[in-house]
Amino acid sequence: MLLSRLDEQDEEIRFINEKLSILIELLTPSEKGDGPTLDDILARLVELLRDQEPVIKRIDHTTARNNDLLEGRIVLPKAGDTPRS
Repeated sequence: MLLSRLDEQDEEIRFINEKLSILIELLTPSEKGDGPTLDDILARLVELLRDQEPVIKRIDHTTARNNDLLEGRIVLPKAGDTPRS
């Protein structure tokens, strides 16, 4: 059973590696000076993620708050929430 699971994981890793290789090949210019460098692309991706940080933090906060409510913990009202009667 363990060997079977390891074989499955090996196949999944091989598949991911293949897709990642294709992606890197598409993103990397074939000749020097032919499009952006990999460093330029990675820098742009980091910049895009940084731009999304406020949204990601808000989603994380909302998810944590909802989990607290679902699990029956006392949750203080958010600023701007109106009390329900």
